[in-house]
Amino acid sequence: MNQMLASAPLVEGSGHFLRCADEIGRRLCRDALRTGDGTLNWLRTETEQRENLTQFLLRPVGGDLYQGAAGIALFLWMLHQRTGDRMVARTAEQALTLAEEQAGGAGFYTGAVGTGCVMISIGLAQGRQDRVERGLGLVARGAAAVTGVDLLSGGAGLVPVLLTLARTQGRADFTGMAVQAGEMILAAAEAGPDGLSWPAADASGPPPTGLAHGGSGMLPALASLHLATGEARWAEALTAALRYERSRFDPVRGNWPDFRDANGKPSATPAFGASWCHGAAGIGRSRLRLLMAGAQDPLLEQELEAALAAIITFLSRPMGAQAPDQSYCHGLAGMGDLLLDAGLWRNRADWTALAAGIGYRGIERHGLPRTPWPCGVRDVGEVPGLMTGLAGIGHYHLRLHDPVTTGSILLPDPFLGTRNSPTGGTTP
Repeated sequence: MNQMLASAPLVEGSGHFLRCADEIGRRLCRDALRTGDGTLNWLRTETEQRENLTQFLLRPVGGDLYQGAAGIALFLWMLHQRTGDRMVARTAEQALTLAEEQAGGAGFYTGAVGTGCVMISIGLAQGRQDRVERGLGLVARGAAAVTGVDLLSGGAGLVPVLLTLARTQGRADFTGMAVQAGEMILAAAEAGPDGLSWPAADASGPPPTGLAHGGSGMLPALASLHLATGEARWAEALTAALRYERSRFDPVRGNWPDFRDANGKPSATPAFGASWCHGAAGIGRSRLRLLMAGAQDPLLEQELEAALAAIITFLSRPMGAQAPDQSYCHGLAGMGDLLLDAGLWRNRADWTALAAGIGYRGIERHGLPRTPWPCGVRDVGEVPGLMTGLAGIGHYHLRLHDPVTTGSILLPDPFLGTRNSPTGGTTP
Protein backbone atom coordinates (compact mmCIF):
# COMPACT_ATOMS: atom_id res chain seq x y z
CA MET A 1 0.00 0.00 0.00
CA ASN A 2 1.18 3.52 -0.73
CA GLN A 3 2.52 5.05 2.45
CA MET A 4 0.17 8.04 2.11
CA LEU A 5 -2.79 5.64 2.36
CA ALA A 6 -1.63 4.02 5.58
CA SER A 7 -4.53 4.79 7.91
CA ALA A 8 -4.17 5.87 11.51
CA PRO A 9 -6.65 6.36 14.35
CA LEU A 10 -7.86 9.93 14.78
CA VAL A 11 -7.84 10.05 18.57
CA GLU A 12 -5.07 7.67 19.66
CA GLY A 13 -1.79 9.50 19.62
CA SER A 14 -3.40 12.85 18.81
CA GLY A 15 -0.81 14.47 21.07
CA HIS A 16 1.60 14.02 18.16
CA PHE A 17 -0.55 16.40 16.13
CA LEU A 18 -0.54 19.09 18.81
CA ARG A 19 3.22 18.80 19.27
CA CYS A 20 3.69 19.18 15.52
CA ALA A 21 1.43 22.26 15.42
CA ASP A 22 3.28 23.70 18.41
CA GLU A 23 6.65 23.21 16.74
CA ILE A 24 5.43 24.94 13.58
CA GLY A 25 3.91 27.78 15.61
CA ARG A 26 7.09 28.38 17.62
CA ARG A 27 9.09 28.38 14.40
CA LEU A 28 6.82 31.06 12.97
CA CYS A 29 7.40 33.09 16.13
CA ARG A 30 11.17 32.68 15.86
CA ASP A 31 11.26 33.44 12.13
CA ALA A 32 9.32 36.70 12.40
CA LEU A 33 11.31 39.82 11.56
CA ARG A 34 11.00 42.11 14.58
CA THR A 35 11.80 45.78 15.05
CA GLY A 36 12.62 47.74 18.17
CA ASP A 37 9.15 49.30 18.34
CA GLY A 38 7.44 45.90 18.76
CA THR A 39 6.22 45.45 15.20
CA LEU A 40 6.96 42.39 13.12
CA ASN A 41 6.51 40.81 9.71
CA TRP A 42 7.39 37.67 7.79
CA LEU A 43 8.96 37.23 4.38
CA ARG A 44 7.53 35.10 1.62
CA THR A 45 9.24 34.08 -1.61
CA GLU A 46 7.59 34.65 -4.97
CA THR A 47 8.67 33.76 -8.48
CA GLU A 48 8.46 36.21 -11.36
CA GLN A 49 9.27 35.80 -15.04
CA ARG A 50 11.54 38.50 -16.44
CA GLU A 51 13.01 38.16 -19.92
CA ASN A 52 12.32 34.42 -19.95
CA LEU A 53 14.16 33.96 -16.67
CA THR A 54 12.59 32.94 -13.37
CA GLN A 55 13.53 35.34 -10.60
CA PHE A 56 12.95 34.74 -6.91
CA LEU A 57 11.70 37.72 -4.92
CA LEU A 58 11.48 38.12 -1.15
CA ARG A 59 8.54 40.25 -0.04
CA PRO A 60 6.85 40.98 3.29
CA VAL A 61 3.48 39.36 3.80
CA GLY A 62 0.36 41.51 3.54
CA GLY A 63 -2.64 41.58 5.82
CA ASP A 64 -4.84 38.97 4.13
CA LEU A 65 -6.11 35.59 5.25
CA TYR A 66 -4.79 33.58 2.29
CA GLN A 67 -1.04 34.04 2.75
CA GLY A 68 -0.70 37.11 4.96
CA ALA A 69 -0.64 38.16 8.59
CA ALA A 70 -4.35 37.54 9.26
CA GLY A 71 -4.01 33.83 8.52
CA ILE A 72 -0.83 33.55 10.59
CA ALA A 73 -2.53 35.38 13.49
CA LEU A 74 -5.51 33.01 13.35
CA PHE A 75 -3.33 29.90 13.56
CA LEU A 76 -1.13 31.27 16.34
CA TRP A 77 -4.11 32.42 18.38
CA MET A 78 -5.81 29.01 18.06
CA LEU A 79 -2.54 27.32 19.00
CA HIS A 80 -2.20 29.51 22.09
CA GLN A 81 -5.71 28.50 23.21
CA ARG A 82 -4.45 24.89 23.36
CA THR A 83 -0.93 25.36 24.73
CA GLY A 84 -0.97 28.60 26.73
CA ASP A 85 2.40 29.57 25.26
CA ARG A 86 2.93 33.27 26.01
CA MET A 87 5.36 33.84 23.14
CA VAL A 88 2.77 32.44 20.73
CA ALA A 89 0.08 34.67 22.26
CA ARG A 90 2.26 37.78 21.99
CA THR A 91 3.19 37.02 18.38
CA ALA A 92 -0.46 36.36 17.50
CA GLU A 93 -1.40 39.80 18.85
CA GLN A 94 1.41 41.46 16.92
CA ALA A 95 0.39 39.61 13.75
CA LEU A 96 -3.20 40.72 14.20
CA THR A 97 -2.08 44.33 14.59
CA LEU A 98 -0.06 43.99 11.38
CA ALA A 99 -3.03 42.43 9.60
CA GLU A 100 -5.32 45.30 10.59
CA GLU A 101 -2.77 47.89 9.48
CA GLN A 102 -2.18 46.15 6.16
CA ALA A 103 -5.82 45.23 5.46
CA GLY A 104 -6.83 45.99 1.91
CA GLY A 105 -7.98 44.44 -1.29
CA ALA A 106 -11.15 42.58 -2.09
CA GLY A 107 -12.61 39.31 -0.98
CA PHE A 108 -12.69 36.86 1.88
CA TYR A 109 -9.45 34.96 1.39
CA THR A 110 -7.47 37.71 -0.35
CA GLY A 111 -8.80 40.95 1.09
CA ALA A 112 -10.05 42.99 4.02
CA VAL A 113 -13.15 40.83 4.53
CA GLY A 114 -11.11 37.85 5.73
CA THR A 115 -8.93 40.08 7.88
CA GLY A 116 -12.04 41.55 9.47
CA CYS A 117 -13.39 38.07 10.18
CA VAL A 118 -10.19 37.08 11.99
CA MET A 119 -10.59 40.19 14.16
CA ILE A 120 -14.24 39.35 14.82
CA SER A 121 -13.63 35.71 15.78
CA ILE A 122 -10.69 36.53 18.06
CA GLY A 123 -12.45 39.60 19.48
CA LEU A 124 -15.55 37.58 20.38
CA ALA A 125 -13.46 34.96 22.17
CA GLN A 126 -11.58 37.67 24.07
CA GLY A 127 -14.68 39.67 24.95
CA ARG A 128 -13.16 42.60 23.01
CA GLN A 129 -16.15 44.36 21.47
CA ASP A 130 -13.90 47.14 20.20
CA ARG A 131 -12.00 44.59 18.15
CA VAL A 132 -15.25 43.06 16.91
CA GLU A 133 -16.51 46.48 15.77
CA ARG A 134 -13.28 47.23 13.93
CA GLY A 135 -13.52 43.83 12.27
CA LEU A 136 -17.09 44.54 11.18
CA GLY A 137 -15.87 47.80 9.70
CA LEU A 138 -13.22 45.97 7.70
CA VAL A 139 -15.81 43.50 6.43
CA ALA A 140 -18.04 46.34 5.25
CA ARG A 141 -15.12 48.14 3.61
CA GLY A 142 -13.81 45.03 1.90
CA ALA A 143 -17.24 43.97 0.69
CA ALA A 144 -17.78 47.36 -0.93
CA ALA A 145 -14.53 46.94 -2.89
CA VAL A 146 -15.39 43.57 -4.44
CA THR A 147 -15.93 43.53 -8.19
CA GLY A 148 -15.35 39.87 -9.08
CA VAL A 149 -17.61 36.95 -8.30
CA ASP A 150 -15.45 33.93 -7.42
CA LEU A 151 -15.14 32.40 -3.97
CA LEU A 152 -11.48 33.22 -3.42
CA SER A 153 -11.67 36.99 -3.84
CA GLY A 154 -15.14 37.86 -5.13
CA GLY A 155 -18.82 37.98 -4.30
CA ALA A 156 -19.28 34.25 -3.74
CA GLY A 157 -16.94 34.46 -0.76
CA LEU A 158 -18.86 37.41 0.70
CA VAL A 159 -22.41 36.15 0.78
CA PRO A 160 -22.22 33.49 3.53
CA VAL A 161 -20.09 35.80 5.68
CA LEU A 162 -22.41 38.79 5.35
CA LEU A 163 -25.57 36.78 6.00
CA THR A 164 -24.13 35.10 9.08
CA LEU A 165 -22.94 38.43 10.50
CA ALA A 166 -26.31 40.03 9.71
CA ARG A 167 -27.98 37.34 11.78
CA THR A 168 -25.52 37.11 14.67
CA GLN A 169 -24.15 40.65 15.01
CA GLY A 170 -27.25 42.73 14.35
CA ARG A 171 -25.99 44.12 11.04
CA ALA A 172 -29.17 44.28 8.99
CA ASP A 173 -27.32 46.29 6.33
CA PHE A 174 -25.18 43.25 5.60
CA THR A 175 -28.24 41.41 4.26
CA GLY A 176 -28.65 44.00 1.54
CA MET A 177 -24.96 43.83 0.75
CA ALA A 178 -25.21 40.04 0.44
CA VAL A 179 -28.12 40.34 -1.98
CA GLN A 180 -26.12 42.86 -4.04
CA ALA A 181 -23.23 40.39 -4.19
CA GLY A 182 -25.69 37.71 -5.28
CA GLU A 183 -26.95 39.97 -8.04
CA MET A 184 -23.36 40.36 -9.24
CA ILE A 185 -23.00 36.58 -9.31
CA LEU A 186 -26.14 36.14 -11.41
CA ALA A 187 -25.19 38.97 -13.76
CA ALA A 188 -21.80 37.37 -14.47
CA ALA A 189 -23.25 33.93 -15.18
CA GLU A 190 -23.67 32.43 -18.63
CA ALA A 191 -26.77 30.33 -19.29
CA GLY A 192 -26.32 27.46 -21.73
CA PRO A 193 -27.89 24.13 -22.63
CA ASP A 194 -25.84 22.45 -19.89
CA GLY A 195 -26.82 24.90 -17.17
CA LEU A 196 -25.33 27.97 -15.51
CA SER A 197 -21.58 28.63 -15.53
CA TRP A 198 -19.10 31.43 -14.97
CA PRO A 199 -16.40 32.16 -17.57
CA ALA A 200 -12.72 32.00 -16.75
CA ALA A 201 -11.09 35.26 -15.69
CA ASP A 202 -9.35 35.60 -19.07
CA ALA A 203 -12.53 34.51 -20.91
CA SER A 204 -10.65 31.67 -22.65
CA GLY A 205 -11.44 27.98 -22.57
CA PRO A 206 -14.52 26.31 -21.12
CA PRO A 207 -16.02 27.79 -17.94
CA PRO A 208 -14.10 26.33 -15.00
CA THR A 209 -15.33 23.78 -12.54
CA GLY A 210 -14.07 23.76 -8.96
CA LEU A 211 -14.34 25.79 -5.78
CA ALA A 212 -11.86 28.67 -5.87
CA HIS A 213 -12.88 30.16 -9.23
CA GLY A 214 -15.51 27.82 -10.68
CA GLY A 215 -19.14 26.85 -10.34
CA SER A 216 -18.76 24.95 -7.06
CA GLY A 217 -17.68 28.17 -5.39
CA MET A 218 -21.01 29.79 -6.20
CA LEU A 219 -23.09 27.06 -4.55
CA PRO A 220 -22.70 28.04 -0.85
CA ALA A 221 -23.56 31.66 -1.72
CA LEU A 222 -26.67 30.73 -3.72
CA ALA A 223 -27.83 28.29 -1.05
CA SER A 224 -27.31 30.88 1.70
CA LEU A 225 -29.31 33.49 -0.22
CA HIS A 226 -32.16 31.06 -0.78
CA LEU A 227 -32.28 30.14 2.90
CA ALA A 228 -32.12 33.79 3.99
CA THR A 229 -34.65 35.24 1.56
CA GLY A 230 -36.84 32.34 0.48
CA GLU A 231 -36.65 33.58 -3.11
CA ALA A 232 -36.89 30.84 -5.70
CA ARG A 233 -34.43 32.49 -8.11
CA TRP A 234 -31.48 31.58 -5.89
CA ALA A 235 -32.53 27.92 -5.74
CA GLU A 236 -33.06 27.90 -9.51
CA ALA A 237 -29.58 29.31 -10.09
CA LEU A 238 -28.13 26.74 -7.69
CA THR A 239 -29.80 23.89 -9.57
CA ALA A 240 -28.57 25.24 -12.91
CA ALA A 241 -24.99 25.60 -11.60
CA LEU A 242 -25.03 22.02 -10.38
CA ARG A 243 -26.29 20.91 -13.78
CA TYR A 244 -23.30 22.49 -15.54
CA GLU A 245 -20.71 20.81 -13.32
CA ARG A 246 -22.55 17.51 -13.62
CA SER A 247 -22.37 17.79 -17.40
CA ARG A 248 -18.58 18.07 -17.11
CA PHE A 249 -18.08 15.08 -14.80
CA ASP A 250 -16.03 12.33 -16.48
CA PRO A 251 -17.39 8.93 -15.37
CA VAL A 252 -14.30 7.11 -16.67
CA ARG A 253 -11.95 9.27 -14.63
CA GLY A 254 -14.43 9.54 -11.78
CA ASN A 255 -13.60 13.23 -11.49
CA TRP A 256 -14.27 16.72 -12.82
CA PRO A 257 -11.86 18.33 -15.32
CA ASP A 258 -9.58 21.27 -14.69
CA PHE A 259 -9.21 23.07 -18.02
CA ARG A 260 -5.77 24.53 -17.18
CA ASP A 261 -2.19 23.36 -17.43
CA ALA A 262 0.35 23.23 -14.60
CA ASN A 263 0.98 26.97 -14.97
CA GLY A 264 -2.69 27.92 -14.76
CA LYS A 265 -3.03 28.58 -18.49
CA PRO A 266 -5.93 27.22 -20.60
CA SER A 267 -5.18 23.74 -21.87
CA ALA A 268 -6.77 21.59 -24.55
CA THR A 269 -5.96 18.55 -22.40
CA PRO A 270 -7.75 18.84 -19.06
CA ALA A 271 -6.26 17.65 -15.82
CA PHE A 272 -8.18 15.77 -13.14
CA GLY A 273 -6.90 16.89 -9.78
CA ALA A 274 -7.82 16.38 -6.15
CA SER A 275 -6.94 19.75 -4.59
CA TRP A 276 -9.16 22.20 -2.73
CA CYS A 277 -8.70 25.08 -5.16
CA HIS A 278 -9.37 23.44 -8.53
CA GLY A 279 -10.03 19.77 -7.87
CA ALA A 280 -12.15 17.13 -6.22
CA ALA A 281 -11.55 18.24 -2.61
CA GLY A 282 -13.11 21.64 -3.25
CA ILE A 283 -16.00 20.25 -5.26
CA GLY A 284 -16.66 17.69 -2.53
CA ARG A 285 -16.49 20.43 0.10
CA SER A 286 -19.29 22.33 -1.67
CA ARG A 287 -21.45 19.19 -1.81
CA LEU A 288 -20.87 18.46 1.88
CA ARG A 289 -21.90 22.02 2.70
CA LEU A 290 -25.20 21.59 0.83
CA LEU A 291 -25.90 18.23 2.43
CA MET A 292 -25.22 19.58 5.92
CA ALA A 293 -27.61 22.45 5.19
CA GLY A 294 -30.37 19.92 4.49
CA ALA A 295 -30.39 19.73 0.67
CA GLN A 296 -32.41 16.75 -0.55
CA ASP A 297 -30.83 16.26 -3.99
CA PRO A 298 -29.78 12.57 -4.03
CA LEU A 299 -27.00 13.24 -6.53
CA LEU A 300 -25.14 15.30 -3.94
CA GLU A 301 -24.35 12.15 -1.94
CA GLN A 302 -23.02 10.47 -5.07
CA GLU A 303 -20.90 13.50 -5.91
CA LEU A 304 -19.45 13.65 -2.41
CA GLU A 305 -18.57 9.96 -2.66
CA ALA A 306 -16.98 10.56 -6.08
CA ALA A 307 -14.89 13.44 -4.72
CA LEU A 308 -13.65 11.33 -1.81
CA ALA A 309 -12.88 8.44 -4.14
CA ALA A 310 -10.84 10.81 -6.35
CA ILE A 311 -8.87 11.94 -3.30
CA ILE A 312 -8.19 8.37 -2.26
CA THR A 313 -7.10 7.54 -5.82
CA PHE A 314 -4.69 10.48 -5.72
CA LEU A 315 -3.28 9.35 -2.38
CA SER A 316 -2.79 5.82 -3.70
CA ARG A 317 -0.42 6.94 -6.46
CA PRO A 318 3.33 6.55 -6.01
CA MET A 319 4.56 9.86 -4.66
CA GLY A 320 8.10 9.56 -6.01
CA ALA A 321 11.19 11.17 -4.60
CA GLN A 322 9.68 14.67 -4.39
CA ALA A 323 7.62 15.08 -1.25
CA PRO A 324 4.01 16.08 -1.94
CA ASP A 325 2.71 19.57 -1.19
CA GLN A 326 1.24 19.64 2.32
CA SER A 327 -0.75 22.89 2.04
CA TYR A 328 -4.47 23.61 2.25
CA CYS A 329 -4.94 25.26 -1.13
CA HIS A 330 -3.06 22.97 -3.47
CA GLY A 331 -2.04 20.03 -1.35
CA LEU A 332 -2.71 17.20 1.05
CA ALA A 333 -4.16 19.26 3.92
CA GLY A 334 -7.02 20.42 1.69
CA MET A 335 -7.77 16.81 0.79
CA GLY A 336 -7.47 15.57 4.36
CA ASP A 337 -9.74 18.35 5.58
CA LEU A 338 -12.63 16.99 3.51
CA LEU A 339 -11.90 13.39 4.52
CA LEU A 340 -11.98 14.52 8.15
CA ASP A 341 -15.25 16.44 8.06
CA ALA A 342 -17.07 13.96 5.84
CA GLY A 343 -15.92 11.15 8.10
CA LEU A 344 -17.12 12.91 11.23
CA TRP A 345 -20.45 13.79 9.65
CA ARG A 346 -21.11 10.30 8.28
CA ASN A 347 -19.41 8.46 11.15
CA ARG A 348 -16.93 6.92 8.72
CA ALA A 349 -13.86 5.99 10.70
CA ASP A 350 -12.08 4.90 7.52
CA TRP A 351 -12.22 8.45 6.14
CA THR A 352 -11.09 10.09 9.38
CA ALA A 353 -8.28 7.54 9.67
CA LEU A 354 -7.03 8.49 6.21
CA ALA A 355 -7.08 12.16 7.25
CA ALA A 356 -5.04 11.26 10.31
CA GLY A 357 -2.70 9.18 8.15
CA ILE A 358 -1.86 12.27 6.09
CA GLY A 359 -0.87 14.01 9.31
CA TYR A 360 1.20 11.10 10.61
CA ARG A 361 3.07 10.71 7.32
CA GLY A 362 3.84 14.42 7.31
CA ILE A 363 5.21 14.24 10.83
CA GLU A 364 7.34 11.21 9.97
CA ARG A 365 8.73 12.77 6.81
CA HIS A 366 9.09 16.41 7.89
CA GLY A 367 8.19 17.02 11.52
CA LEU A 368 10.46 14.54 13.29
CA PRO A 369 13.52 14.81 11.02
CA ARG A 370 13.06 18.63 10.86
CA THR A 371 13.14 18.70 7.06
CA PRO A 372 11.35 21.52 5.20
CA TRP A 373 7.60 21.19 4.79
CA PRO A 374 6.62 21.25 1.08
CA CYS A 375 4.34 24.26 0.63
CA GLY A 376 1.95 25.41 -2.06
CA VAL A 377 4.24 27.85 -3.86
CA ARG A 378 6.38 25.71 -6.11
CA ASP A 379 10.18 25.84 -6.13
CA VAL A 380 10.57 28.40 -3.34
CA GLY A 381 10.72 26.29 -0.18
CA GLU A 382 8.71 27.05 2.92
CA VAL A 383 6.35 30.04 3.10
CA PRO A 384 4.57 31.24 6.26
CA GLY A 385 0.94 31.71 5.18
CA LEU A 386 -2.31 29.94 6.00
CA MET A 387 -3.55 28.61 2.67
CA THR A 388 -0.21 27.87 1.04
CA GLY A 389 2.27 27.48 3.87
CA LEU A 390 3.30 26.65 7.40
CA ALA A 391 0.41 28.30 9.27
CA GLY A 392 -2.05 26.15 7.34
CA ILE A 393 -0.03 22.97 7.85
CA GLY A 394 0.03 23.74 11.57
CA HIS A 395 -3.71 24.47 11.53
CA TYR A 396 -4.42 21.12 9.87
CA HIS A 397 -2.58 19.34 12.67
CA LEU A 398 -4.65 21.29 15.21
CA ARG A 399 -7.73 19.98 13.42
CA LEU A 400 -6.46 16.43 13.70
CA HIS A 401 -5.68 16.95 17.38
CA ASP A 402 -9.25 18.08 18.15
CA PRO A 403 -11.63 18.63 15.21
CA VAL A 404 -14.52 19.40 17.58
CA THR A 405 -12.96 22.70 18.68
CA THR A 406 -10.98 23.48 15.52
CA GLY A 407 -13.25 23.76 12.53
CA SER A 408 -12.48 23.95 8.84
CA ILE A 409 -11.40 27.22 7.24
CA LEU A 410 -12.01 25.96 3.71
CA LEU A 411 -15.33 27.70 3.16
CA PRO A 412 -16.05 31.37 3.93
CA ASP A 413 -17.19 31.66 7.55
CA PRO A 414 -16.90 34.78 9.71
CA PHE A 415 -15.98 32.70 12.75
CA LEU A 416 -13.29 30.74 10.87
CA GLY A 417 -13.99 27.44 12.53
CA THR A 418 -13.68 28.79 16.07
CA ARG A 419 -17.32 27.97 16.81
CA ASN A 420 -17.45 24.37 15.73
CA SER A 421 -19.92 21.52 16.20
CA PRO A 422 -19.11 17.80 16.60
CA THR A 423 -20.32 17.17 13.02
CA GLY A 424 -17.38 19.10 11.64
CA GLY A 425 -19.33 22.12 10.42
CA THR A 426 -19.48 25.60 11.86
CA THR A 427 -22.59 26.69 13.64
CA PRO A 428 -24.34 29.94 12.68
